[in-house]
Amino acid sequence: MKKETEKPARSSVVLDNFEDISGWSAFASGQSELVLSQDQDGDRKAMRLDFDFHGGGGFVVARKEFPLEIPESYSFSFHIRGTAPSNIFEFKLVDESNRNVWRYREDTFHFPAERHPLRIRNSQIEFAWGPQGGGVPARAAAIEFVIAAGTGGKGSVWIDTLCFQDDTYRSTPQVLASSAQPDYDPQNIVHPSNRSSWRSAVSKTPEWLLIDFQEEREFGGLVIHWEKEFRGRIFDIRVSADGRAWSTAYSTTQGDCERSYIYLPHTSSRFIRIDLHRSVEGRGFGIRSVEVKPHDFSRSVNQFFQNIAREHPAGWFPKYLLGTQTYWTPVGTGEGEGQALLNEEGMVEVDKGSFSIAPFLYADGRLVTWADATLGQELMRGYLPIPSADWKTEKMVLKTTAFAARERGKPILHVRYRLENVAGSRQSVTLFAAILPFQVTPTWQNWRSFGGVSPIRELSFRDGAVHVNGEKTVIPLTPADGFGAAPFAEGPITSTLMNGRLPQKNEMRDEFGYGSGAFRFDLELEAGSAQEVVLAIPFGFFGESSADPVKALSSSVSASVKLDREVKSWEAILDTVQITLPSQAQSIVGTFRTSAAHILINRDGPALHPGPRRYNRSWIRDGAIMGAALLRIGLSDPIRDFIRWYSKYQTDDGNIPDCVDSEGTEWLPEFDAYGEFIYAVMEHYRFTGDKGFLEEMWPASAKALAFMEGLRSRRLTAEYRRPEKRACYGLLPESMSHEGYMAHPVHAFWDDFWGVRGFRDAVAMSEILGDHAEANRLFTVAEGFSEDLRASLKATIARHKIDFVPGSVEFGDFDPTATSVAINLLNQLDLLPPAETGNTFDKYLAGFRERASGRVDWNNYSAYEIRIIGALVRLGRRDEAMELTRFMLADRRIPCWNQWPEISWRDPSGPSFIGDLPHTWISGEYILAIRTMFAYEREEDDSLVIAAGVVADWLADGFEVGVKNLPTYYGKLSYFLSRDSGDTLHLKLGADLTIPPGGIVVKPPLPGPIRQVRVKGDLQKEFTTDSFTCRECPVEAVVKF
Repeated sequence: MKKETEKPARSSVVLDNFEDISGWSAFASGQSELVLSQDQDGDRKAMRLDFDFHGGGGFVVARKEFPLEIPESYSFSFHIRGTAPSNIFEFKLVDESNRNVWRYREDTFHFPAERHPLRIRNSQIEFAWGPQGGGVPARAAAIEFVIAAGTGGKGSVWIDTLCFQDDTYRSTPQVLASSAQPDYDPQNIVHPSNRSSWRSAVSKTPEWLLIDFQEEREFGGLVIHWEKEFRGRIFDIRVSADGRAWSTAYSTTQGDCERSYIYLPHTSSRFIRIDLHRSVEGRGFGIRSVEVKPHDFSRSVNQFFQNIAREHPAGWFPKYLLGTQTYWTPVGTGEGEGQALLNEEGMVEVDKGSFSIAPFLYADGRLVTWADATLGQELMRGYLPIPSADWKTEKMVLKTTAFAARERGKPILHVRYRLENVAGSRQSVTLFAAILPFQVTPTWQNWRSFGGVSPIRELSFRDGAVHVNGEKTVIPLTPADGFGAAPFAEGPITSTLMNGRLPQKNEMRDEFGYGSGAFRFDLELEAGSAQEVVLAIPFGFFGESSADPVKALSSSVSASVKLDREVKSWEAILDTVQITLPSQAQSIVGTFRTSAAHILINRDGPALHPGPRRYNRSWIRDGAIMGAALLRIGLSDPIRDFIRWYSKYQTDDGNIPDCVDSEGTEWLPEFDAYGEFIYAVMEHYRFTGDKGFLEEMWPASAKALAFMEGLRSRRLTAEYRRPEKRACYGLLPESMSHEGYMAHPVHAFWDDFWGVRGFRDAVAMSEILGDHAEANRLFTVAEGFSEDLRASLKATIARHKIDFVPGSVEFGDFDPTATSVAINLLNQLDLLPPAETGNTFDKYLAGFRERASGRVDWNNYSAYEIRIIGALVRLGRRDEAMELTRFMLADRRIPCWNQWPEISWRDPSGPSFIGDLPHTWISGEYILAIRTMFAYEREEDDSLVIAAGVVADWLADGFEVGVKNLPTYYGKLSYFLSRDSGDTLHLKLGADLTIPPGGIVVKPPLPGPIRQVRVKGDLQKEFTTDSFTCRECPVEAVVKF
């Protein structure tokens, strides 16, 4: 526990002396328990918290409503003691919406045996989560004490005398100076509304300004407002507690702006002294005011820049620094060689976590930014992963397009600006392409080095290009009319660009590390004409010297030729599978193709990543699903390469990590991993017939099976035959494979669905490889596991008195997305109770419609729900599947970029964490769901079912719906379906297919029951009211209904 001595409060209020605890409520997650009671603790009343984690994880919460206005600086204090093991301890503030949370947290809190004071200052309270996205609370509505399982166990904790203290500094500091001109007294700087200022004597000698708060004060930064003609160039900020011992908090030799923003994180002192060594003009120093900012001003570098941005015109900084969401899309070759990002405002982050390049226009004497334009976005040809962001003004249209191409075998990012004059007269316009120390992903996406700022320490223009930090090169393929660079201390680069000028120098080294630069392109545009400017930025290392990339790229083919080449390359990949739908359904096809492209772009070598930044990691579950999706558009190499690469991280005993990234492996207890690995291996074989790769991966698969059998054996003991534990018998142990189970691991049926799939696939693998004895053994294991899973589902439904398929034994929770994986991807309807399965999707659809219509209040959802589309198709609920599909397509972020984040918020502009974008696990689920509409393999009778998700609307006016070259387990499927104006349906089925044992089952959309089927003109007997079976191809069939 961090010890904090008590000190007198300026304005302290006792919030609760615990004479009455009736206002406090207890909450416990999972199997945890919490009992609150009042207790006498010495001469005081205390609230006693008796908690028990029952040998597992979880958390417990004591909560009470306390409406509080939160001042600039504050603290909470209370006394605490406990007889409890060390655990995670949190003190939380919750706002009126109950959605935004701030917290103080200690991961290993040692509860003191004796009553001990604990003071929590506002500098120790961080934003935790919520749609606000960050910042500080203005008001609090509730306080929570939280104990979360670290060590776990059980114990008792006593809390008494909860106080709130306003620590805001409200006195007037004394200000002294080395010299002052008449009427320019130093005390003037503490009265910002005063038109006067402090001005030193006219001298070239150093000066100083001293601020005395008369007491110790916590602060987080300064803003020095200079007189324009008396700006400081070289100065230091020094602090002291006693006026004798001084430490330097900040120094610069590069100052040259009217407002100097000083980053001073976690600073506390009585005295601040500004030592002024040299002014810009050499005429002495003048300061209008010095703002002393609170701790939160510099809580982080990201927050520092957020505060700066809010004091400047909208458009000068990235939109997210103003607290508004921005969306982005990835750019890359698709070969796992890096990704750039383009956001909706036209800013391009040139590599992972790097600086960005943003456009600005200067026309008619003013600077035009994203905030001055109507914004639009598009993908080339509506689906190719070559995105653009548009600015439209009354006179101009600026289109920023980003694409990746290869040169000398290396990937190169290209940024093309196309400026069109839509006015009726000639226009003289300057395009600035600014190199800024910001990433595209917002501050609320911050993780490791991603999200918010990105340091620029050095910029230099040489050899015809700009070199950034000695690592990246920006090459103007269109000759620039100038380049300028400025350090942070000279102010935002937009303050120079606003005058149509560049900074004077073409190189800089920034002491703080957040400098900027800009190219200038002067364009003369006749009415109706357009001009293009192109920049090239190599991914990674390009040549031996700085001149190499410039020489190579400047002498290569034009950017337009490269772009045409990339268009053809992407078309060759994405157009292999052809889906023919009417115009109103083209977004279904376009998003299908773009989803595959995004999966490819998000790769890092062989590693399949579900996101380009925040989720720049490989999970086996995400990779298996994304790989399965790519197989269904005809790409088999990505899943093969992924499995081969991932298998290297398997341990000798067969354990498989849940996640692998650049920092190593993660070994959370996520027991779906083994089934997913085996499934991925077998799925590759089912689509390719590559027995050699199956043989190569069998040793790793066998070890995974053995490890999974070992896990399952823990639940095959006599202990789990007892009535109270019988529902867990034969299952895999408690797991964290679902975000909702992180705090309290449970027996998750998701794991068991994957486990059964793994054993069933291993049976097939053994048969193919000729080991019939092992196949027989594994068949017995798979059947036993299946029976135990069915029994557990039945027992869990009875225990929790529910009428739907539960997500876990312990919670009996409603999780239709997890249930859907068993139906659509894993072919396991035989494991699920029929009545409860139907109820599950009835319940989901009822809730979905309430949310979609706005009849209920909601905060966010995850587009993982796309997985439900495929389950609905397989359950024969095609119209409901289409209803959900249309909703999901309408809620893409951004619609024309054909993508979804992991978390979709009701307010799309709110500053809220969205996971990553595009979240390509969701992209993979979309591919799987849409493919199911047109074809799916049915394991129960070894058949191929087609057209089960095709809707009647598509066949209106005689339109012919079709698919061509769609990969299946049995070869490439092609068929076309049409309906005449009467009661007749026509099917043309292609030839490149091996007929499965159960035939090709056709389930077309019909207004009534099938009455007659003719195949090749012959009447057929093998049909039902809603389907018929073809046992040869090619064929043509005519259906009467």
